Amino acid sequence: MEYTFDDFKDRIVFAFSTRNGGVSEPPYDTLNLSFSMGDDPEKVRKNYEIWCGSLGVDTRSTVLLGQTHSDHVLRVGRADCGRGLYRDRIPDTDAMVTDEPGVALVTGHADCVPVYLYDPVRQAIGLAHAGWRGTVAEIAGKTVRKMTEEFGTDPANLCAMIGPCISMRYFECDRDVIDAIKAMSFDVLGTGGEDVWYYDENAGKYHVSLSMVNRLVLEAAGVPADHIDLRDTCTYAHPELYFSHRRDGMARGGQQALLMLR
Repeated sequence: MEYTFDDFKDRIVFAFSTRNGGVSEPPYDTLNLSFSMGDDPEKVRKNYEIWCGSLGVDTRSTVLLGQTHSDHVLRVGRADCGRGLYRDRIPDTDAMVTDEPGVALVTGHADCVPVYLYDPVRQAIGLAHAGWRGTVAEIAGKTVRKMTEEFGTDPANLCAMIGPCISMRYFECDRDVIDAIKAMSFDVLGTGGEDVWYYDENAGKYHVSLSMVNRLVLEAAGVPADHIDLRDTCTYAHPELYFSHRRDGMARGGQQALLMLR
């Protein structure tokens, strides 16, 4: 049976921020949710209050990570609420899982892939930040396995969502990324074919669909294809909606993904 996250709105809160509606000045205009780009921290906290308030989420229930493009996944709970906004954030971690209602998992993005997971049977969630390094390290699959270890999740029951990220057209890379994809635990290129990557002979560059690779990682981890909700609007192609590292470099803000059990 096909699942989308909209089927579970009564059980979970999920969101991906845009750049609009906040108080930050250029180049962070306006709803910047990143503390690491040089914006006034008080304005960033105000932006969190605006965004979380629009979702009905208390900012003190949020858990933020010190992301390093790792494949580290951590179980969190109420004791971690407020980390990243009001006290030290969790270091060197790029994905979280929990089965505690009211704990808002939050990951930062400016082109990288947000991967949301919900287990409607065990009432558990997971959220991962997958840049290209995390993608080839199969952090999405490792988050699935962490939910199995911690909560007894059957991957066949999971509903997954892949949110806004850079598209294949704009994710330009060198051979090292293709080599890393070839070294993954299953045959990504054979499985996905031209939906995964292509080579631009004129530019001498490869282009990769990070959203498709993450989709294939989830399928390899046991998540049914019709349980994967693809909402991969391109962050690079929509400057009116999103900050983009590839487009804007360091003169920008950042957006956040959020997932919480009600």
